[in-house]
Amino acid sequence: MKIIDLTLELYDGLVTDNDLPAIGIKDEPLEPLEHEAHPKGCRSKLISFSDHSGTHVDVPSHYFENGESVENINLENMFGDALILDVSMLKATHEPVTKALLEEAERRQGVYVEKNDIVLIRTWGKSWGEEGFFEAQSLDDSVAQWFIEKQIHIVGLDLPNADLNQDSESGIHQKLLNHDIYIVENLVNLEKLPKHSRFLFFGIPLKLKNATASPIRALSILDSQLI
Repeated sequence: MKIIDLTLELYDGLVTDNDLPAIGIKDEPLEPLEHEAHPKGCRSKLISFSDHSGTHVDVPSHYFENGESVENINLENMFGDALILDVSMLKATHEPVTKALLEEAERRQGVYVEKNDIVLIRTWGKSWGEEGFFEAQSLDDSVAQWFIEKQIHIVGLDLPNADLNQDSESGIHQKLLNHDIYIVENLVNLEKLPKHSRFLFFGIPLKLKNATASPIRALSILDSQLI
């Protein structure tokens, strides 16, 4: 069994979306309570971040007041049979990902999206955060409708936002989340995944009450007997 970590490493000061505050990971002073002393060498960190920081999953409450929040989502949908569609060499950075591009990736790779799948999309041919990364275009409406018709569980991608940069209405998010298709953003190491075969994906969120998203530890498992 081989595990590939698809999770962006978090550190103090990291900005994973230009609209979000930087992540904070600070030393936390430990003050012993009365009649209690901390063991020598005991350390602690104070961590602060948006629920949409790093590699994270967006859930329906992100846009819908009565939608599922993180602690209530269907965890069975957060792991399972997955495939990657690589369109990084089929489009320019300023061009959106379309249904036609994904279907072309299916044909080239010989793997096809099926009901209940977890679909990962490699859109960016360079390392996370390199010049031009935050300006790269994401998914267009044809992709959202295609995934809704396919009835997939998750769409994940290597960009910080599944919506096109100019889409102030966040139409892709709203369409997918309204059909209980969770969205995972800021994946890394997608180039290490097999293009011509399936694998298992795991991405379990923190149990954060009333949160609209959660950082996850996203992993792919290859050569598993569970598929």
